[in-house]
Order: sequence, then C-alpha cells, then structure tokens
Amino acid sequence: MEDLNEKTIMELSLPYGKKELFVNIEDKNLLGVLRPGKFETEKNPEDILRGALQNPMGTKRLEEIIAKKEKKERVVIVVDDHTRPCPTAEILPPLLDELYLSGIRDETILIIFATGSHRSVKNEEAEILLGKEVASRISYISNDCWKDDFVHVGTTSRGTEVNVKKAFHEADVRILTGDVEIHYFAGYGGGRKSILPGVCNYPTIQQNYKKNFFHPNSKPGVLDGNPMYENMTEVARLAGVDFTINVVQTENGIVGAFSGDFDLILKKGAALVDKIYKVHAREKADIVVTAANGAPHDIDMYQAYKALHLGLNVVKDNGAVILVAECKEGVGNGIGHQNYYKWMKKFKTKEGMRKELEREFIIGGHKAYYHLKALEKVNISLVSEMPREEVEGIFRLRYGETPDKALKEAFEITGKDAKVLVIPEGITTLSGV
Repeated sequence: MEDLNEKTIMELSLPYGKKELFVNIEDKNLLGVLRPGKFETEKNPEDILRGALQNPMGTKRLEEIIAKKEKKERVVIVVDDHTRPCPTAEILPPLLDELYLSGIRDETILIIFATGSHRSVKNEEAEILLGKEVASRISYISNDCWKDDFVHVGTTSRGTEVNVKKAFHEADVRILTGDVEIHYFAGYGGGRKSILPGVCNYPTIQQNYKKNFFHPNSKPGVLDGNPMYENMTEVARLAGVDFTINVVQTENGIVGAFSGDFDLILKKGAALVDKIYKVHAREKADIVVTAANGAPHDIDMYQAYKALHLGLNVVKDNGAVILVAECKEGVGNGIGHQNYYKWMKKFKTKEGMRKELEREFIIGGHKAYYHLKALEKVNISLVSEMPREEVEGIFRLRYGETPDKALKEAFEITGKDAKVLVIPEGITTLSGV
C-alpha cells in the first residue's frame, strides 16, 4: 500500500481576480509550470517612459511634431479600456509633460477610451485607469461603436470601409498609448489596435473580422503574413496617427517603453514580448491548468477565453484543460460579449457557426466558434464566479468548485498517471512544444 507520507505535493498559486487560488499537484504528475521569462531592468518606470519619449523611432519628438502643426487647438489621446492591464496612469504624467512643453493646455486635451465593441468605461473605472487627478481635470469619453459620430476616411486594400471616431478624426494632434502583449488572432496587442477596433465603428470592426478571421495566419505571436495585423495597420494609417507610446510589462511593472511610429514600436515591443513570454514545454500534457492572469484580464468569460485558447497549444487531444478565471461580470456586458452568450445558446455545432459567420460576421460569434472548436479537442472545466447553470448549460463546460476539485475530475478522465502543465499567466504566455 502506498505510503501517503512519501507523496510530494506542489502547491501552486493561480491569479484569480484581485486575489489568488491554489492548486495542489503531486510531483510525479507535474510536467512543469510555464511562466514568462525573467527580465529585469535597473531603470524605474518613470525613467523608462521619459527615455522613450525623448528617443522616438520613426517620428520626431512630440514637441517637434506639435511645433510644425498649423493648428494645435485639439489634442486627443487614445488609451486602453477597463479590460486591459495597460498602466495608463503611469504613462500619462510624462506624456502630458511633453504636451505642456509645447504649450498644450488641459482644456484642449480629450482622452478617448479605446473600447472598440466593449461597453463604455464607468467614471469610477476612469479614475483608476487615468489616475484620479488626471480624470478630474481632463475630459474623457469612451468609443461607442454603435453611435453615428464617425467619419469615413478611406478603404483598405482588403475592402474594409474605415470609419473612425469623429472626435479622433477632427483632432489636430492624435496620440496613441497602450501595451504590447500576445493576442490570440491579431498577433499582438498594441500599436494599430488602439485604432481598430479601439476607435472605429461596428461595421469597420465587423468587416475586419469577416475578411481576415479564418485565415491560418491570424494567430498569436505572428505579424508577418497575418492579414488581421496587415489590415489593421492599413486602417491606422488611413486614420492618421501622429505619435504613439507603448509599453511592455511583467509582474514587476513596466520593463520597456517605445515611442514614435505606431508600427515600428509595435514590432520593437513584440520582440521584447517574445523574449519574455514565448515559452516551451518539453512535451504536450494530458492536463493543462491555466489561469487568465487575474484582474482585469479575467473580468469576464469573453476576455478569459483567451487563456483557454493559448493553452490548447500544449495539451493532448482528448486531454483536459482547467480554466481558472473569476469572471465577476459573467460573460461580459459589451455587444460582442452578449453575442457570444446568444450564439452558445443558439448553435449546436461549430459548422453551423462558421456558415453563419461567413454569411454575416457577428462580433462575439467568432468567440463562440473558437469555443466549440476547443470543446471538440479537449474536455474543459471552468473555475469561476459564474453560476453552475451557465457554465454547464450555456457554455457546455464542466463546473469546477475549486482548482483541486476540477483537477480531481480531470484525472478521472485522463488517468491517475496523467501529466499536468500549469500556466498561471495564460492570456499572455505563448506556449508551445
């Protein structure tokens, strides 16, 4: 009989909202823990940001750009919304200092939250995202992709009709901010993504998905040959961007910042992201336990799904994936989020979803399509705050009360000798074998 005292148990932490949960795995079953690589810098975030602003790539310094403008009465700064972890409150002070050096005043600045098809940012969220002081003295709005305040600025070579927020289009100086991280079909977030989907209307967002979504190169960690990236870049060029600052982060905060031309700095940021976040497993696992990075990434199922999607790279067919994500807002409150929910109720097969998406691309329907594809490959459990009836009835997932209970069920499916990989930062870790 096995001596229980001889077991070596590993207790591993998983981010969950603003707290953490734990999973306990026997050493003999643990294949590994996939984490981002270590990247340390001796510089503090403010010095990194100011250094980037003073040394732009592909453009002049912001002060010089503004000096050459005939008009400088309206300045717009596009920032990430509540579903992104971008440290906007850290980026804005040095960026605003650059604007003040050029004689720009607070009352001429408008901040636009790049919500794309997400819900608008709440005032209490804006105070956190921007910093309370900035939020109190500089005007801000959210992109609402369903309104009629958009301007047509052209058509891409792939046929996307480009309609951007009127307030952005009419500004004399247009600035983007954001962070670069792995994105599950656009390659990477950052750069042009602040424009599309950030400040575009629904038809523009929809057309971009419809024409490029099913291409095999529309995948994480890929820019060259990725039609999503290429089309979005065209859109941003048509929209007209004067200056961009993007950052790369680890759990220790900002480790890199790049400013200037939005595409050059995206590629520079992507190279640093690859260095930190591309990791390899020795082999595929029978079970993958992946967490959706905690807040704000796991705010809802729509966002948290991305961790599941990336985890599929390192799990065997017919294996099991356990997704740990708080999902305090359920599926989410945006239009796409609700479409995700509706499509999971409406369609039984991914073939039916694909046929409908090819007929008329519906934002959120694409997420449901990916979801059903994943369910065909592996058994999936979800540990979250979502009600059991939604997890099981709508999303067709196994309901996990805790990571340990979900893991016990996964072993029942895959066998007691199953090998387990754990990915605590599943949304930003691009894993492979």
